[in-house]
Amino acid sequence: MLSIGDVAVYGNHGLCKVADTLVPSFLPKGSEKMYYQMISAIDRGGVLYVPMDGAEDKMREVVSAEAAADLIDGLDDMSLTDLPAGKKAEVVISDICKKNEVEDILGLIKTLYHIKAVRASEGKKFASMDEKYLGIAEKLFYSEIAYALDMEFDDVREKITGILANLPLEADK
Repeated sequence: MLSIGDVAVYGNHGLCKVADTLVPSFLPKGSEKMYYQMISAIDRGGVLYVPMDGAEDKMREVVSAEAAADLIDGLDDMSLTDLPAGKKAEVVISDICKKNEVEDILGLIKTLYHIKAVRASEGKKFASMDEKYLGIAEKLFYSEIAYALDMEFDDVREKITGILANLPLEADK
């Protein structure tokens, strides 16, 4: 059970802080179902209402500082995510974002940056669908890592993109 002020990762909503525990006014009269009122770190001003009953199945703890640092340190050696070709990739990418497991999200970010760099080297554009999901994955990952490492979001982004910019374009990396 979370307390007011606690922070957790709530699915594809990402990093959220518990602002209150209450019976929301939008519930029918007589309902005694308790909810977490959560403030999104990604969607500024975004408020989520999560039923307390069963919430632990939809939330996870924020990655530890040590695990966050290990992920960043291991980025060079992390394998690319195996994505199917064409439109079928969107299903896989969307699923990774919905599950929001920190290592999978970072692998997706690395993969999409790789695809973007390869396409740029070939004089081609990066697909708008890939750009959309890269933005989603970055928001999810950078906000959680920034919190875990007590850093600013933009500093995490700069650190990760700096590492990714220096990786080779070979397909096996």
